[in-house]
Amino acid sequence: MSTQSRTYEANYAVLERITESLNKDEVGIDDLVEKTREALNAARVCMEILNKQKGEFKKLETEFSQLLQSSDEPTTEPTTEPTTEPTTEPTTEAETPQENNMPAEDNIGGDDPF
Repeated sequence: MSTQSRTYEANYAVLERITESLNKDEVGIDDLVEKTREALNAARVCMEILNKQKGEFKKLETEFSQLLQSSDEPTTEPTTEPTTEPTTEPTTEAETPQENNMPAEDNIGGDDPF
């Protein structure tokens, strides 16, 4: 029987079937060479598929790593860096007259500057 199927599962099933037959002494000496050849071909296909899949996984792993690295990079939005100059807190309306060294009473009365 030839391993015409190129799927891993089908070839692995061939290997299982042959192994089971050998373990149960169902294969005679006359069929042993043919069964060994069939098992070798199935194993070869399985290894080819596994090696191909391994290469594909490595490519995907590289792409995934690049994706993770690009997501860790800072965004293009401007960032605020700490400055060495002292910053002042925003003031409330009640604090404004005191900052101008004006007594709070002078600002009573609204628009009248005198």
